[in-house]
This record gives sequence, C-alpha cells and structure tokens, in this order.
Amino acid sequence: MLDDRCDEVSSVLERLLNCDAVEAVSMDMSTTFREAVHLCLPRARIVADHFHVIQHVGKAVNKVIGRFAKKEEGKQALGGQRHLFLRNQEDLSAEEEQTRASLAAAFPEIERAWQLKEALREWYATASAATAATGLDAWIAAVKGHGPKEMRQALSAFRNWRQEMLAFFDFLPTRLSNGFVEGKNNRTKALMRQGYGYPNRRHLRLRILLEVAS
Repeated sequence: MLDDRCDEVSSVLERLLNCDAVEAVSMDMSTTFREAVHLCLPRARIVADHFHVIQHVGKAVNKVIGRFAKKEEGKQALGGQRHLFLRNQEDLSAEEEQTRASLAAAFPEIERAWQLKEALREWYATASAATAATGLDAWIAAVKGHGPKEMRQALSAFRNWRQEMLAFFDFLPTRLSNGFVEGKNNRTKALMRQGYGYPNRRHLRLRILLEVAS
C-alpha cells in the first residue's frame, strides 16, 4: 500500500502523456520517489543523482569533523575550517590546501574521510559502464577497511541504491542529473522567503510559474 507522499508523487507522474517514452529518471535517494516511478514509469531506468550521492558522503565527512571539533584539542584548530575538507579539492586555493594539509596531519581520521570523499568524486569522473561496478566495490571496501565509523554508517545508502548509482554510467556522456530541477526548486524557495509568505495560493502559484519559466 502506498503512503500518502508516494501517492502524491504518483498522481503527478500519471499526468505524463506518454509514460512508456520515459527512458530514465534521475532523483535523490528517496524511496518514496523510487516507488512512485516503479509504479507509474515501469520502463524507466532510475538513476541516483550523483550530486546527492556525493553530498551524502560529504555529510558523513562533516560528522567526522564534528566529532573532533567537540573535543578540546579540536575546537580551536578546526573552528571555521570545516570547508577545507568539504569543498572539492580543485576549488581550494594553494593557501587553503596548505592549511588543510596541516590540519590533516593533526587529524588523520578526518584526512581519511576526506580522501575517501575525493576518491568517490574521482570514481564518478573517470569510471565507465564497464568499470563502474568494480570501482564502486573497491571504494566500499576501502571505507569498510579504514574509513571512520561515520563513513561506514553512510554505506547503507550504497547497499540500498547500488543499482541506481551504477545506472548513472549507462547514460554517459550525458551525465544524467536532476540539477536543473534542483535549481528551480531553490529559486522557488528563495522566492517564498523573499515574500515572507503568500496568503493567496493562486498568486503564489503564478509567481512561481513566472519565476521558474525565466
């Protein structure tokens, strides 16, 4: 039996004119969305959005940092420096990378978490449909072997969404993503914040349609 949220998503998908023509659906790791797509678009391949997968691992890295930041020796050293381990390596300046490396030497467990996060990004950037499964298994084994506990706990998503994660590589070089929709959602949220609430739902809907169509 579908829960209310799944039923709501299904009602939207059922409005599509040609459901059989949908080849793939990119989504975050929501079991509700997955159930709805299986029900309404049975021929579509489900692809776990790679940005959300990396974000999921990034949250685990942040938990590792938080564990040390609570301790006396980590409070001062890590204060205001979390971004050095959460941002992409190539986005760090030379000075930021030097600071990050110094912190990594002092907190090797954070460094291991960061290296695993970057290794996952490298997997997404370089793997193919032929090599993706082997590469993912090697990454999971590395997390199990020497990853911090927070990273190991994050592996449940990789068990539950393995098939959908690997499906990403079946649609290369397109790099199928729901980034476009996420951008529209963010613009909608910003609009609602700027308006401090809209008492008239019809006006709100029209405003959102005008905003996302531009």
